[in-house]
Amino acid sequence: MSASKRELLAVALVTIASMGIARADGTNKMTVFSLPLAPKSATNNQAVPAKPSVLSPKIQFDKTVYDFGTTSLVDSLTGTFTFHNAGTGTLRVGNLQTVASVIPNVLKPGEKGELVFKLNIGDAHGILEQYITVPSNDPQSPKVSLSIKVEIRQILDIWPPDIQLGTIRPGTTTNAAVLVRRTDGKKLVISKAEPSNKLLRTRIEPVEGSSGRSANVVIEVESEGTPRLFNENVKLSLEDIPKPVSVITVNGRLLGDVTVEPAMLYWPMTGAPLTNSGALPAREFKVSATRSDHPLVIKNLTTNIKDLNLELVTKAAGKTYVVVARLTQIPKHSVQGAINFETNMPGQPKVAIPVTIAVQK
Repeated sequence: MSASKRELLAVALVTIASMGIARADGTNKMTVFSLPLAPKSATNNQAVPAKPSVLSPKIQFDKTVYDFGTTSLVDSLTGTFTFHNAGTGTLRVGNLQTVASVIPNVLKPGEKGELVFKLNIGDAHGILEQYITVPSNDPQSPKVSLSIKVEIRQILDIWPPDIQLGTIRPGTTTNAAVLVRRTDGKKLVISKAEPSNKLLRTRIEPVEGSSGRSANVVIEVESEGTPRLFNENVKLSLEDIPKPVSVITVNGRLLGDVTVEPAMLYWPMTGAPLTNSGALPAREFKVSATRSDHPLVIKNLTTNIKDLNLELVTKAAGKTYVVVARLTQIPKHSVQGAINFETNMPGQPKVAIPVTIAVQK
């Protein structure tokens, strides 16, 4: 065999060996032999360090909505949300800006806590909903919103809920009726309709055909005493409930022999130059007689406010006058005082008008 043939035979044998193919006895399966991989360089053979496990807290509430349903005759409601730390790290709950508290505010994994809240009702009625935001160090839920719901149903339905009587002239009496109906199906027995002032008088009149569940509360007001605006009320109590259950508000104005419009002067100085009194308009109020048989006379017009000049202008002699108030110098600070005058009316010989000059630099 020539040298060239021997070289070709050696190459063929090496090729067959590198393929690593052998046929097992009595089978047709192929067995593959893998040659070892070449070692990586030093820079590619560095071990990759394992990431350390991160401890993470997780806040989980049993519920996020607290529904009281329907209730009545309550001043406040209290309840509790429960929660636990479902994570692997320490949970810390932040401060709450509401009428609620968290116990405890630091929880280890698996520990439970409580959020106790108080919902003030007062005179509210209808559907109420309040939200509480709970901050924590939970990276997935840093703020959790909780909702509190309740429907407040008044035991009495009152219409109208407030009375506007307007102006009441001297020596006259006015009245208004308020319809009161019980909403829980029981008979209406008003044990007391208590006015907040002796100016008001009340009486109860049952409504026929209402099966005893409705009544009219009649409120009377007689104009006597010092002329003034009034804001009073009537508290209603029922025989089977120890405390008042509803309030009717009553507003109006008692007239005297003299009326003043407006009843007080408010003089704002916002943005006005403090060295130029002429830049400010004058303020005025109207004085009128309520009795056509007694002409009005005004005298001794004075004020206790410094640098305030007063002028009495006759619009209709014996009936209507206008008092013009004008500052001669702008005060450096806010001032309160009064404008006073005397009349010839026996029921109202002296009148005082409150005055406020509000200076905002």
